Amino acid sequence: MNFINQKHKEFYENTLKQVEEFRKTDEYHHAFIYTLGINQVTRRHVNEIFDLLRGEINVDSLSKNWQTGISKKVTELAFNLWNGFPYENFEGNCVSDFYVSNLFNCSYAPYFYEAIKLRFPEYMKNSQDQEDM
Repeated sequence: MNFINQKHKEFYENTLKQVEEFRKTDEYHHAFIYTLGINQVTRRHVNEIFDLLRGEINVDSLSKNWQTGISKKVTELAFNLWNGFPYENFEGNCVSDFYVSNLFNCSYAPYFYEAIKLRFPEYMKNSQDQEDM
């Protein structure tokens, strides 16, 4: 697994252990926690983004003052990987911030891809497996 730095790796491992105290983890948890660990702001505010005890995302965290442009992208991808969350504005239109072209338009793209591999392991076959089909 590819981590952006040691703090990311430690956050991932420690947060997974915390969640495992309350419930069994799965690919949703792994991808979500990995994604939030990419950025220092989302690591710092994980408890405002996600209720570890209940296993619920906090949509209101997207509009908090501490969110930066990049931490918001991290949070949006994490939400999307958690449950396909299509954030809608008050008119009921999907917010374009959640489009792949907007989310991946940053230096975190390789780590976002890693999160997708964690979330969808059954579809992440290597190229040799694809050639054999």
